[in-house]
Amino acid sequence: MAMKGRVFAGFGAALFLVTSSALTIAVIISLTSSNSSSSTTVNTVANSKNSSKSSNVDQVGSKLQGFTPLTSPLKHLEVSDIRKGNGTIVKSGATVTAGYIGALADTGVIFDTSQAHGGPQTFSLGQVIPGWQLGIPGMKVGGTRELLIPSAMAYGSKGAGSIPPNSDLVFIVTIDGVKNK
Repeated sequence: MAMKGRVFAGFGAALFLVTSSALTIAVIISLTSSNSSSSTTVNTVANSKNSSKSSNVDQVGSKLQGFTPLTSPLKHLEVSDIRKGNGTIVKSGATVTAGYIGALADTGVIFDTSQAHGGPQTFSLGQVIPGWQLGIPGMKVGGTRELLIPSAMAYGSKGAGSIPPNSDLVFIVTIDGVKNK
């Protein structure tokens, strides 16, 4: 049993490292390619507002508007489409460009947004938490989906940054682009 716990802890640590590295690389790429015009910035902000469930842009540390915090732990991944896209279908293992808002499911407090990193981010689904690996495929470009992710499919007993251990998460994700394998 102790060996199983060590393997799980090692897997969790490796998953956190890979996810953190991917987000860091995405931020660096975003910062180095920020020579875009102000009209592009205005369009990005406008698109972010449209991809959120609310009419306001949600900020890190604030409550996710339109979300009722959960009162009991999640037992499985819950997926619901807010808006169906009409573009290319995302396949498992694809590289996607997405806008997102992530919050703690028990409080609704936002811990991260793509806007906090300069706008939609590009990453491989093979390098993110299992809740995204299983919850994003099947979406179409232009679509927005809510993912309710149990702790075991997120950061588990280790937590990550401002995410406490054993936290269920909620993400609102809008797919802006996809490159399937």
